[in-house]
Amino acid sequence: MALRRLVKNLRSSNDDLHREELADRFDRDRHDTVAIADAPPRTRVRIAGEVARLRVVPRAGSPSLEVTVDDGTGRAVVVFTGRRAIAGVNPGRGIVLEGTARLERNRVVLMNPLYTLLP
Repeated sequence: MALRRLVKNLRSSNDDLHREELADRFDRDRHDTVAIADAPPRTRVRIAGEVARLRVVPRAGSPSLEVTVDDGTGRAVVVFTGRRAIAGVNPGRGIVLEGTARLERNRVVLMNPLYTLLP
């Protein structure tokens, strides 16, 4: 068994291994979530993933925190308007988000969702 896993790891790319790790870490049944790739637009969704990137961008004259979340199936951009930072939201941190999904430039976007930080 260990030899098979080693051969599989040697044949897989780092991106493939990272996607598998994220899929295992954010089990859909345990968090009662949907995959980011399967999130239907214009409906209330609950997604879980890992914070991949943070950036502050100006929107309508005030700062907004954009958080990119990855769950192994895809990435979502989460926008918190009027915020420059949120305590505990750092790259590599697990997070569960609940809000209305929309498609913007072929990516899932959630505006000011409810969030829960995972340990």
